[in-house]
Amino acid sequence: MKLAGTSRTGRTAVVVGAATGCYALAMSVFGTTTSLFLVDAVGAGPGLVGLYFVGCALAAVGVDLVAGPLSDRLGDRRTALAVTALAGVVGAAVFGAVRNYAVVFAAGAVLLSLNDGHLSQLFAYVKDFADSTGRELTPFSAGVRSVLSAGWVVGPPAGLFLLVHLGFGPMYAGAAGLLLVTAVLGRWFLPAPAPPRPRAAGDRRAGSRRVLATVPRRTWLLLGAVTAVNVADQVYLIDISLYVTRELHRSAALVGLLAGACALLEIPLMVLVGRFADRVGRTRLVVWAVLLAVVFFALLPLAGSPAALVALQVPNALWTAVVAGLPMVIVQREVPGGSGTASALYSSTFPVAQLLAGAVTGTVAAQAGYRNVFWICAGLCALAAACLLGRRLTDVPAGGTGGVSRSGR
Repeated sequence: MKLAGTSRTGRTAVVVGAATGCYALAMSVFGTTTSLFLVDAVGAGPGLVGLYFVGCALAAVGVDLVAGPLSDRLGDRRTALAVTALAGVVGAAVFGAVRNYAVVFAAGAVLLSLNDGHLSQLFAYVKDFADSTGRELTPFSAGVRSVLSAGWVVGPPAGLFLLVHLGFGPMYAGAAGLLLVTAVLGRWFLPAPAPPRPRAAGDRRAGSRRVLATVPRRTWLLLGAVTAVNVADQVYLIDISLYVTRELHRSAALVGLLAGACALLEIPLMVLVGRFADRVGRTRLVVWAVLLAVVFFALLPLAGSPAALVALQVPNALWTAVVAGLPMVIVQREVPGGSGTASALYSSTFPVAQLLAGAVTGTVAAQAGYRNVFWICAGLCALAAACLLGRRLTDVPAGGTGGVSRSGR
């Protein structure tokens, strides 16, 4: 029986990895080309590019806060995995065929916002699976994150190769195909997760409002820090392709090289983080990573050559490897309610960050140029470090001198 259980666990991990890889490939294409698509294919200026990301972010926040508690009530989380991936299929098809800004905006706000919820559902499934099989959540979650990074190694160069040689249509058609595979794997090849714990009627009626009311203050500080860092990261993703092609006058292929190099470095780093985070202290690692992010973004405006930009992917990968996974594990352990609710609350920081990032990028780039946008990123990461310091101070007992716990968590 033990051998059979081990075999089933291994098969499930392989399917999760394959579905995650397909999703990561598709999302890396969107992440590195959307701003170029809006400018070059749709004809949008900096203001409309910012408006697109703001509108999509507003829609995604609502989707996350509704979909998280709803998914915890489903008897089968695989349905949510399939629906969110299929929304991305349709959205990618629209991007491949349509060049009208209003239609593209609607597809992004509705379909791709729903597709963004796939990631929170995936990690909710990972937590349910780890809990039901007795696996350690932190290394398992880090393993899934490393697959996401592997997708970013292959996806941006492949997507930009298709873009340069075939155009936006075939590139987004390929993304649609990958998301279709993701939907099929998630719905029909993963085993049904353990049923959610039954909740009282009052809990079901209260929904997300009850969860928000019971989130600890220290968790809100962590979510604030994650949001600030995500704003900086989203600004970077929006701005880097335009900075490279418009201000440095380099090929779009360099953008793919930068994303691929960073993701390639992240893979072993994420595995190491997952293995040693519980010993070193999860919060302590996150603080160090955020401080390194400040350094990374402060150096970016000074890097005008391809060699310097590639070299900076080393600190970029270091801080991303920590921040990409550890805060979510912390939130899942601290937020009451089901894993879908906790994962959705954490994931809602991304559309909020996208909302702010779109506004910041559009405004600053129009007034000061794409290079100076990176100074805003450095300041946001400094703000995140301040939030994390406040979180650590909340761990100090009133009137005590003991500081944070020995584990640094």
